Amino acid sequence: MLAESVRRHAPEARLTLVLVDALPSSGSTNARWLEDGLFDDVVTAEELIGSDHESWMFGYDVVEACTAVKGRALVRLLDRGNSVLYLDPDTALFGSLAEVQDALDSCSVLLTPHQLEPVAPDGPAVEEEICTLAHGTYNFGMFGASPSEEGRKFAEWWSSRLEQLCVDDIGRGLFVDQRWGDLVPSFFPNFSILRHAGVNFASWNLHQRHLSVDDRGDYWVNDDPLVMYHFTKALGIGFEVSKMKMMQNPLVADLWRWYLERIEYFKKGLEPTRWSYGFYRDGAAIPKSDRVTYREIEPIDRPQDPFSGAWRLSGRTSG
Repeated sequence: MLAESVRRHAPEARLTLVLVDALPSSGSTNARWLEDGLFDDVVTAEELIGSDHESWMFGYDVVEACTAVKGRALVRLLDRGNSVLYLDPDTALFGSLAEVQDALDSCSVLLTPHQLEPVAPDGPAVEEEICTLAHGTYNFGMFGASPSEEGRKFAEWWSSRLEQLCVDDIGRGLFVDQRWGDLVPSFFPNFSILRHAGVNFASWNLHQRHLSVDDRGDYWVNDDPLVMYHFTKALGIGFEVSKMKMMQNPLVADLWRWYLERIEYFKKGLEPTRWSYGFYRDGAAIPKSDRVTYREIEPIDRPQDPFSGAWRLSGRTSG
């Protein structure tokens, strides 16, 4: 769905899919989706990480893994010599990326904030500010980096932090890849913040960004054209939170209706599958607690084949 919207609104873009999974079997319906021209490139986690990808991936659940590989992917893509714009798979474009590209052309790192203005301290929306403090000032569902010297330094630094520390551990001040972004303004002075109401429009800022439509049928968010909506957790709490705010922002329901209908459409053409890194070789699901235990083992002592499960059953920490 993201690729479809990119092809419509940014047809000149080179679109790379970073697939944090095994490639679907040749000839399958799922494989045909990857081969039909929506993506210019498909890069797997195994390609990014190398021969030890299984031991690396075992330490992360699916959300952590999908965010942890973003650092390595960014380093690789910047080597092509062009700017890189990242988009979360649960986003969709509704307008041109021209303003985003213009902003990225003049900086090394482009950030998009969750919130654009403060709220009243005694109102319910202050909870959104508190949530932002816990999860990160900037939303890394969209960010950009240039191939400048500083842009590359950011990519290398961010990638190094995600190697072992891309975890959901709010108590330690970590929220996968995102909290690291709070340090960007201190470390990389040629950064820029894209204060555009039509970018990263989402459930966490619906209380401040009003969606309207003009006589031509174009969507606007406050005084900015709608560029990207972030349908985070579309089949769960993200939709529920959005519904609570739609009374004051009724046109948002149109975006959600379209998105959920497109999900149903695409689901009909896909074969059921499961995450290839989510199960032991005997088919048992890997609990989060096993991944946490594995991360606590010193890297030099970690088992060579954690997906066998033998290390957990025998109590061994090496082998």
